Amino acid sequence: MTLLGMAAALAVGVGSAAARTVIRYSPWLPAHHAVHDGLIRPWIKEVERVTEGRVSVEFLPKAVGTAASQFDVVRDGLADMGVILPGYTPGRFPLLEMGELPLLSSDAAVIAPAFYRSYFKHFAALEPLKGTHVLTIFSTTPNQLVTDTKIIETLSDFSGLKLRAPTVTSIPIINALGAVPVQKPVSEMYELASTGVVDGTFFAATAINDWKLAELLPYMTKVPGGIGQPVMAFLVNEATWNSISEEDRKAIMEVSGEKLAAAAGKNYAESEEAAYAKLKQAGVTIQDASPSLVQELKQALAPVEAEWVAKAKANGLEDPAAVLAEFRADMAEAEK
Repeated sequence: MTLLGMAAALAVGVGSAAARTVIRYSPWLPAHHAVHDGLIRPWIKEVERVTEGRVSVEFLPKAVGTAASQFDVVRDGLADMGVILPGYTPGRFPLLEMGELPLLSSDAAVIAPAFYRSYFKHFAALEPLKGTHVLTIFSTTPNQLVTDTKIIETLSDFSGLKLRAPTVTSIPIINALGAVPVQKPVSEMYELASTGVVDGTFFAATAINDWKLAELLPYMTKVPGGIGQPVMAFLVNEATWNSISEEDRKAIMEVSGEKLAAAAGKNYAESEEAAYAKLKQAGVTIQDASPSLVQELKQALAPVEAEWVAKAKANGLEDPAAVLAEFRADMAEAEK
């Protein structure tokens, strides 16, 4: 009877272990990046809470693959979960580039959940991220014009200006402005600025502080709507997701989706507000773009928007112009 009792207890233990799902997360971002500490780690705690410990997430010791290869890493099951920036892989996710267009919104708390809503209403059925389950997707902090010697006053000030491109999708924006795009990773930004290889970049205030560039790039020209921003998607391998019980998948999505996108936007917006205070203390000159410059930018960047409309239509979106107009209207309403 003692042996039978031990066997029964062992069987229960094995059953419990089998019911647990441990999701392996590939962390290419720095260990204490704001996305990890302000978004993903709190979300992990929520997932463990709502699934009563049946689903947990393990940070792998280092990233599997490169930042640009994270979609393939997750889709192919080399890791179960990851964050991707579609803008790192040119031409691969044309529909998602809508969220990276310039002059959309100045407020991350607005643009982040708005892009999530647009994605699931108009893009999800076209499966641009096939092979994965989208836990959330959002546009991040709108970038501004950051330069080394002066505020941008007119479109002609861009002529010959060497600007680091934050993502590949920002290159057409830089070209349309008449500047020269420089493709280098953000980790090289300090060296690029200190040696004069670049004259500036598109950056959020937080990034200037994070990379200690206030002295090297002490001029920020703020453009209403921003000059573009990365899209970020938080994905889990489709087979891994389907291995989780329907009850737990439902519980996880109740703390993910638009709710997580809104939390991301709020986190970005609060970080940005604090970062602007630090920049002012550091002596950075921050000036709003003049109405005449804003008008010049709208005219110069119109072809970038038209190019996205054409690409989106070629990739199966029936009326991209209407989708973009709806996206803008959604943000305008939220900003009120």
